[in-house]
Amino acid sequence: MNPISHFLISWNVSALCAADKRDRVLITLGGILPDADSLGIVAELITKNSRHPLNLFSEYHHQLTHNITTAIVGAIAVLLLAKRRLFTTLVFFGVFHLHLLCDLIGARGPEGYQWPSNYLFPFSSAIQLTWQYQWPLNSWQNMAITLAMLGMVFILVWKKGFSPLEVFSARADRMFVQTIRKYKCVS
Repeated sequence: MNPISHFLISWNVSALCAADKRDRVLITLGGILPDADSLGIVAELITKNSRHPLNLFSEYHHQLTHNITTAIVGAIAVLLLAKRRLFTTLVFFGVFHLHLLCDLIGARGPEGYQWPSNYLFPFSSAIQLTWQYQWPLNSWQNMAITLAMLGMVFILVWKKGFSPLEVFSARADRMFVQTIRKYKCVS
């Protein structure tokens, strides 16, 4: 799945589970943390026509952060930062693994490549997560899930009074919530 879908899924889980903004943000980050290894695409694009291209995305996406080590390190950080420490850490750990599951079922590239996740990295390469029936990244299934999550966002914004924008800006969050709450079409 794409990072926006992962963000929407994890924010929806956080909005349903956590009352505190800090805990919601930590849970939401759990759903997008595995894609931190995709930041290598910037260096790859900048250096692709050089004599020594850095293939950081092509070679390491789903390797460096789509694994149990990143989940545990992230969970330890959440345990130290959250208000509801144990609960938030468990939900963080869950959305992290939900990200891996979503990638397992719906992240095949256009050329058929499956981006296997090296789950035990850096300790072992014994578990490479793939699924032979994985649907393409741009499939109707992923689009339907993203649209459903977006619809859920609007319902939660209207009912709860906060939005995914809270992760980035309190002011933008307030403005968005006020705009959505002007319309009483959701009951």
